[in-house]
Amino acid sequence: MQSRSGTIEEAIKALEKKILDIGGSRLLAQKSKVDGLKLHINLANDEITKAEVAKAKAEKDSVKLQNSIAGNRRALTEIEAELETLNESLQEVKDYVADIRAKVEAAQAEVENSKDDLENLKVELDEKTEEIQAFRAKEV
Repeated sequence: MQSRSGTIEEAIKALEKKILDIGGSRLLAQKSKVDGLKLHINLANDEITKAEVAKAKAEKDSVKLQNSIAGNRRALTEIEAELETLNESLQEVKDYVADIRAKVEAAQAEVENSKDDLENLKVELDEKTEEIQAFRAKEV
């Protein structure tokens, strides 16, 4: 089998030599051009393959990024809704604190009024006590 393929290869080489001898330099120039074009075609095919791989990767990345954007938009919507709820709760707490503060201020004002009333009552009690003591002193 090997000897047969070796014989065929020798025959091919001999035919190529005969073709070159017949065609001469013109054939060599054309063969060189063909080889150069084949090289350019192979390089172009390699570049096309690289470009196709890069395109496929870019398309996958684009899908991933679009999914990521969609997920981030959903998350943003959820966070905005949660923020709205928190703002409402915060406003309720602020209103509650303001109400409590107003009640505390009213109670403090009431305490001050009570202190004034108590002071007045003490003065009045002292006056009445003096009057009673003066009356008792007269009585005695």
